[in-house]
Amino acid sequence: MSSSATDRVEFRLPAQQKTELEAASDALGLTTSAFVKQAALEAARRVLTEERQVGLSEDAWAKFVDAIDMPGAVNAGLADLLTRESHFSTE
Repeated sequence: MSSSATDRVEFRLPAQQKTELEAASDALGLTTSAFVKQAALEAARRVLTEERQVGLSEDAWAKFVDAIDMPGAVNAGLADLLTRESHFSTE
């Protein structure tokens, strides 16, 4: 299956910034479009990674580990439900 680029992103910037982008892309042997796309995707991935990570202090981590290591309480209603025959069974 071929993946073709059809969407566009356009923005305006001062001539000096465009010159900087062109110089940087030339230094890497890339087109300006490829350079900007690569840099933007790297920045987007970094932001998304940072947003999806949860940082905990050592104390908070210890409390978290203690909490997940504790045995869970039996929920009688759920245990009963899991022993019943399924209404969705096709057998």
